[in-house]
Amino acid sequence: MRLVNIGGCNNENRAEVASFRSSSSAGSLDAGLPGSNKSFSNEAEAIQIISLLKDMMNYNNFTESTITGSIGVITPYASQAALLKSKMASDFEFRSLAKGYPHSIEVKSVDGFQGRECDVIIFSAVRSNRLGNIGFLSDWRRMNVALTRAKYGLIVFGDIKTLKMGDVHWKAFCDWCDGLGCAVDVKIEDSNE
Repeated sequence: MRLVNIGGCNNENRAEVASFRSSSSAGSLDAGLPGSNKSFSNEAEAIQIISLLKDMMNYNNFTESTITGSIGVITPYASQAALLKSKMASDFEFRSLAKGYPHSIEVKSVDGFQGRECDVIIFSAVRSNRLGNIGFLSDWRRMNVALTRAKYGLIVFGDIKTLKMGDVHWKAFCDWCDGLGCAVDVKIEDSNE
């Protein structure tokens, strides 16, 4: 278990969701935005997640002890899923490493992982703002799905300050991780601070 704090309180972006989304999937990916085609993404989290995935695959290629389990990347927002997939597709090193990885790496919404598990789950919380607005992340059922899909390892990327301000359940989770010593900080430069 790891909670990776991508601080800054200003990392989220709201943009148009890619037009390739089918109307049947639109409601499940951004259920917190009824009637809207806007979704949130977080470039800082995406960069760190891609870096972690490359490290995991490099570890697999260069050691006798291999990470051969399934990996799922879960995010509550369609724009974040699209951003992660785009970064994976455009990163030559990632693509090269993925060819040798014995399992696929799935990127899906929280709702897309209901009833499923992977050996390792990486969760991207996305929301990062000074007001503590976390939108439908405050729905404890989505939090439950996000945090219970991992068989062996869970890594949560998020802005701890935003999560703690946004919901009592997320605050309890962040405090629990901090108490266990499994919360780590990643310093992201924010030009707006």
